[in-house]
Amino acid sequence: MNFKDMMLDSVKAREFNRGQSAKIFKQVEESKKPIKVIKNSKEYMVIMEYEQYLKMIAKLNNGGLNENV
Repeated sequence: MNFKDMMLDSVKAREFNRGQSAKIFKQVEESKKPIKVIKNSKEYMVIMEYEQYLKMIAKLNNGGLNENV
């Protein structure tokens, strides 16, 4: 993964409170890229597809970075 691929789009947490979660989930699904959620002007969490998450965990485990995950 190169640096450009690591740059995440972001949304504000209040968008979820305004009923925009389905739109955000669809964006993640269609783009195949995680989205960073901002809350109180700080990075709060990342939304990503489950398959992407599993691949990331497998890479970490195979690289020996975190053997307890």
